[in-house]
Amino acid sequence: MKGGLKIFLIILAVFLIAGSSSIYYIFNKPHRNIDLETPAYTIDAKSLFNEFNNDETLANLTYVDQVVQVSGIIAELFIDEHQISIVLNDQIKGVSCELDSLTIDRNKTIIKSLRIGDQITLKGKCDGFDMIMGVVLTRCFIIQ
Repeated sequence: MKGGLKIFLIILAVFLIAGSSSIYYIFNKPHRNIDLETPAYTIDAKSLFNEFNNDETLANLTYVDQVVQVSGIIAELFIDEHQISIVLNDQIKGVSCELDSLTIDRNKTIIKSLRIGDQITLKGKCDGFDMIMGVVLTRCFIIQ
């Protein structure tokens, strides 16, 4: 009985150590630095939206979780002190870009000068397609 208890406790200790190590690694894993990554794709907003609209499954396989550089005309602009959202193309069929907080801090003067109708190029992580927001890019950085 004592030998079986020892083996059980050893196996339990091994699983606890492995589980704790896995959890520690997951929570302390470094974040992707989108600003320094080379974009996997460079595309205009209208073409990106059309690819998702025509074949969402293929577009998801191609673009989701990839860094995408997208150019377009600002159709909507939502600015507050903690969040900035830019919609490219048009309000109904567009690409929604959420700016990274680092971008907001670095580009306050550029952000203040943005207007609807301006041409802009952004780089961000593609999160896929949403029926309301269109193609969603997060952690975006202003390129031009």
